[in-house]
Amino acid sequence: MSKKITRRQAIKIVSGAVLLPLTGCSTQFEQGNKVVFAHGVASGDPDQSSVVIWTRISGLTKPIMVDWFVATDATFKHVVSNGIFNTDSSRDYTVKIIANDLEPGQTYFYKFAVADTISPTGQTQTLPVGHIEQLVLAVTTCSNYPFGYFNAYDAIAKDASVDLVVHLGDYIYEYGVEGFGGEIGQRIGRNHQPAHEILSLDDYRKRHAQYKTDKGSLAIHARHPLVVIWDDHETANNPWMGGAKNHQANEGSWEARRLASLQAYYEWLPVRDPIKASERANYWRHYKFGDLASLITLESRHTGRSKQISYSESLPDIQSVKQAQEFAGNVINAPDREMLSKEMQHFLKEELNESVSAGRRWRIIGNQSVMAKSIAPDLDDPILNNLKNELSLEKQQKLAERTHLGKYSLPSDLDTWSGYPAARERFYHIAKDANVQDLLVISGDSHSFWQNQLFDDNGQSMGVELGATGVTSPRSIMESLGGDIMLRFDELNTANNQEIIWSDGRHLGFIRLEVNHKGTHADYITVSNVESLTYNTQVLRSVDIINRDGLLQYE
Repeated sequence: MSKKITRRQAIKIVSGAVLLPLTGCSTQFEQGNKVVFAHGVASGDPDQSSVVIWTRISGLTKPIMVDWFVATDATFKHVVSNGIFNTDSSRDYTVKIIANDLEPGQTYFYKFAVADTISPTGQTQTLPVGHIEQLVLAVTTCSNYPFGYFNAYDAIAKDASVDLVVHLGDYIYEYGVEGFGGEIGQRIGRNHQPAHEILSLDDYRKRHAQYKTDKGSLAIHARHPLVVIWDDHETANNPWMGGAKNHQANEGSWEARRLASLQAYYEWLPVRDPIKASERANYWRHYKFGDLASLITLESRHTGRSKQISYSESLPDIQSVKQAQEFAGNVINAPDREMLSKEMQHFLKEELNESVSAGRRWRIIGNQSVMAKSIAPDLDDPILNNLKNELSLEKQQKLAERTHLGKYSLPSDLDTWSGYPAARERFYHIAKDANVQDLLVISGDSHSFWQNQLFDDNGQSMGVELGATGVTSPRSIMESLGGDIMLRFDELNTANNQEIIWSDGRHLGFIRLEVNHKGTHADYITVSNVESLTYNTQVLRSVDIINRDGLLQYE
């Protein structure tokens, strides 16, 4: 995972041509042959000696045997592993193999075949052992099909220096054609399928299938291995242990819906299945990159999370600073409110201790929602007031809701870690017990870029946080109130919060993270357009992070 390629070359590649063909085998089909690899190939969830490879066979109604091959070269002259996999309707004709007995830190090529029909060729790699010089991650999140083409994926596929893609959740969205993004989807011809909000196993399978046909999706999955965690929309908006904000009583059993969504998730993504299907929700990992870095991923949606507090229910009763302080202290900061399950917390403790004992330089946390403390800013601002006058009455009312939060210094979003401050402190205590105060947290969910610093309630530095914006999903303020108000909100929010150094909710894109023993460099890369396949990329901002005596600092 040490590449001889400069950062400048890598950024140029993102905007330039693909260095490696994404198909190494014929994808022409004989007349009458119904077998199609319409959803491409994918790989992911690697360790030092194995990796998951995946595909899906379309056009079938009966069980079929699928040949698979893994080789050290794109021409498959040197096949190191192969076999036969049986698939059928019980798994939606998906094929998922754990290719074992591979060498650490090596590049491999893989393909599938049904009779004379050959899949595209995929490229993947195993995790390294020993000393490695560099690791390059592409960090993505929030890919909503109706909002546009996954051009960020396409750009990452063209960056040959990327070792691994980390998707921090909202890989699919559950809404119907009238939901979030539906208006743009109608305009650009990317309506959700099925047209209704997805509820059943068949629904979730069809939605995953649709997302896998996007050109950028086909490219990125064939070119790079994937580490992926779910957030909320893989099931329904803002879930907790007993339900979800976007699950109503007339939509049937919440537990049945959750189970259906998780089954489809495991079927359609290159991730290892649990030994027991009943343990699918217990999805957390520790990826070890030699002596350089640990990447530990969290599960904060289905195994431990307490119900989100609703401002719509509580805010009308808060009409004074004293009431707001009591609400924040007694309700939001209630000590029994959880984000992570006890099992997840135990795993985190054990793996942080292992990372420290192994002497790795960096501890990266793959996290769903923003961790930094974020209190809503005061929106009684001259510039904002001038902009508000240009808004419709409906939009002014939306802004008034946020203004109320800022007036009483309440958290901006109670679905984030700021809605679970006691749980965040427990997370920090786990880290400190492992002698870790150098957390490099990468977060998704918010549809914004973030550069944050993290402190516990005693003011001790716990690390830094880099937040990725959406692949296509826009920030709600941006979508409803416009770019000028979004810009001013970001400025006021940064000024109002110690932990927020910079944020940007006006752009779409991804983060390119380059990690070595001296430091970490992050490029916030924007994609100019998602409503067609024509786009450019640009580095909006770059930051450097150093580890000084066990504490992370921005240079």
